[in-house]
Order: sequence, then C-alpha cells, then structure tokens
Amino acid sequence: MKFSLKLKKDDASQPDYKDLMKEEMELASLIEFQKWSVPEGFLEVEYYPLKAPFSYAAIVQNEETMEYLYVLDELRLTKEEREGFFTLKNILEFKLQAPEGEETLAESFRRQLPAILEKHQKQLAGISPVGLRKILYYLERDVVGYGKIAPLMYDEYVEDIGCSGVNKPIFLWHRKYENIKTNIVFKDERELEDFVIRLVHKSGKHVSIAFPIVDVTLPEKHRLAVSFGKETTPYGTAFTIRKFRKDSFTVIGLIENETINESIAA
Repeated sequence: MKFSLKLKKDDASQPDYKDLMKEEMELASLIEFQKWSVPEGFLEVEYYPLKAPFSYAAIVQNEETMEYLYVLDELRLTKEEREGFFTLKNILEFKLQAPEGEETLAESFRRQLPAILEKHQKQLAGISPVGLRKILYYLERDVVGYGKIAPLMYDEYVEDIGCSGVNKPIFLWHRKYENIKTNIVFKDERELEDFVIRLVHKSGKHVSIAFPIVDVTLPEKHRLAVSFGKETTPYGTAFTIRKFRKDSFTVIGLIENETINESIAA
C-alpha cells in the first residue's frame, strides 16, 4: 500500500501538537490514498474502513479455491517516520504516568501526549504534521491499544479473533464471511508472548509459565482466553478474543439470523 502526501501550504510551519489530536477524518483530506492492490488469482469482494484514514479491511476470494481472505490494509510509515515512531515510543514508555481516577488507558495517553511532545520537538525535526499524526496512530495502537490486531477491534463485523501460535495466521469469525483467515501473523515467539502478557495486564491479571491458562475480561468488556507457552499448546502461546457487541441483539435481528422463528418470537 503506497501513499503520497499532499500538505497544506502552512504545513511547513511549527505544528500545534494539541491540534494534531484532531478527528481522523479531518486528516483524510491531507492524504491521497492508494488502496491495496489485489494480487493475481484473487477477486476483491469488499473493501471498507476500520479506522479511516489509517486502516481498512479488504475481503478477497481465491478464484481457484473460492476461499475468502481478510486482508488488513494499514497506512505505512516512511523510513523517517519509523525512526520517529521508535524514538517517541521509547520516550513514552519512560514518561507516561498511570491513568488518573476513572481514566481509560487511551484517555490518559491522549491527555499526557501533547505535553510530552512539546518537550521533545527536536526528536521530530523534519517530520511533517501529517507524518507525525501517522506516528501518533501507531503509538496509540502499540502503547495503549491492541497492537497489530487493533484495527480488528474497530471492525463491527468481527466477533472472534483467534491466534493458534507463532507463524500461524490469525483467524476471525466474521458476521458476513464466518470463519476467515487473515494476513496478520506473529512471526516471533517473544513478540507474541509480550503481546499476550500486555493484554492480560489490561485486566489487572498475570500470565506466565507458572500460571499459563488465563480467562479474563478486558476493560472494554471483551473476553480474553490465553494458553501461554509451548507447555500448553504445540505451537506456543495462543489466544482468543471474543468481542463485546456494542449493538444488542434484537428480536428482529434474531429472526433475520434464523436464531429463532417468528412463532417463538411471538
């Protein structure tokens, strides 16, 4: 996925870091978006936004096997932006304080971020305001969010997210396409274990080789089940997230999904 950025005339001026936390759709007007290219042998069935303009979902179908594939199409960082991202990530991991009162992790992150950025402007020299906003997306995703699966959490069609181990593609239960494979893979055992430990910590719990089986409720009311290490699963650490529905089931919806018939609903 490639992007070319068209900046406003005043983008060369010093950015106001508080203004950089503006609504994502305002940023979309500054980005000329070139969507993901469908590979040979596949047919694009559907393409829709997850957290526009940063992430989108492409549903493609193998023309030979007729199998569906869920492709996460995410805005990429340039080399300079990646360097800025890692620099800021290291700073934030040292500077960020615990949430206050009833704040969520994301709310605390957004409150503290402008002041931290103001103090470390030299580390961002040469990065455009749009580039910085891209960096902030990845920082929130990786520091207080769900990492590489964060865009999936915005997808209202996704009900379950499952990872069976290292180098195994993540599978989803999709309301329209049911069980579907994704292009998301944890390629490193340490990366997967660190990711799972961080997820479990969100619920105030702990997971380790000594306590490898965990079933917890995450702050957003999603259910997380974890099997930690190769002692519990053949391919190492595995997890499943059952997402909490924001829209409640209705009688009409249950009938449309053929969960119940009209006589039972009556």
